[in-house]
Amino acid sequence: MFVSKPNFLVVGVPKGGTSSLFNYLKQHPEIYLPEQKELHYFSFEELKKNLNGPGDKLVLSSVLKSFDAYTALYNNIEGESKFGDVSPSYLFFSKSVIPAIQEKLGNQVKIIITLRDPIERAYSNFLHQKRLMHENLTFDQALQQEKKRKENGFGDFWRYSEHSFYYEKCQAYIKAFGAENVKIVLFEDIKERPEGLLSELFDFLGVDKSFKAENLNVIYNKGGVYKKDGLTSFLLKPSCLKSTVLKYGGSFIAKKYKRFKQGVLEKNTLEKPKIEENALNYLKQLFKEDVQNLKTLGVDTSQWKHFADD
Repeated sequence: MFVSKPNFLVVGVPKGGTSSLFNYLKQHPEIYLPEQKELHYFSFEELKKNLNGPGDKLVLSSVLKSFDAYTALYNNIEGESKFGDVSPSYLFFSKSVIPAIQEKLGNQVKIIITLRDPIERAYSNFLHQKRLMHENLTFDQALQQEKKRKENGFGDFWRYSEHSFYYEKCQAYIKAFGAENVKIVLFEDIKERPEGLLSELFDFLGVDKSFKAENLNVIYNKGGVYKKDGLTSFLLKPSCLKSTVLKYGGSFIAKKYKRFKQGVLEKNTLEKPKIEENALNYLKQLFKEDVQNLKTLGVDTSQWKHFADD
């Protein structure tokens, strides 16, 4: 019996535009993506090792745990030629994920990697945990606690700076699948020139690159800071009940909820606080070598404001 399974993956990074990319790619008539964005099938074994941080256990509620359940999501394909999986954890856990991908999907799967200014990505990661009401430290304090939290079994999403080291992980994917099968894109390009970038991605995937996606001005899963009240707290704070309703309520309910949430949050957006000077200086030095190494892979880091002069 023939089993449909992904032939391309968007492997990360978290807070790097994968939600927007998911919604843009999904519109193409030759591309199939399941309704659920983050499947995390290939990283499940790693994710379940560290669940001691606030909200960590809830992350596993929507993760695909078996290959049968994973491939079942691709049973509804109707003429599409490219089938994708957008799971931002696959880059971070590259050491264990790459062999698992090769075993289940082969060596010719196409890999899309999204990167973002590492400092901005780390800060957005921190603000995300703040919005969920899990994080109670300042950004500077949280960075200093990162090692201790890791030792105490907090999940990977608490490792704000560690998630922003890209070079070795990108290099590992290129070595495993070949440079011709790996496409590195920047969050900054997703935001500033989505139409041109999508044309490049469609060409990379081997589908009609002239297709024009809609709503390219919409940034999905937008970060930032929001006014706290009962409604925004309900919409932002995860819960098992909400996850269950959205998971089993069907695509209609999920889409209606997303539109409602987006509208409420847009009306309650506050100005994002600046990164503390101590944190900024610390991270500039921390990521300097990694950013330099990325240039050898052809990554245009000049768009990253914190490293534009390096």
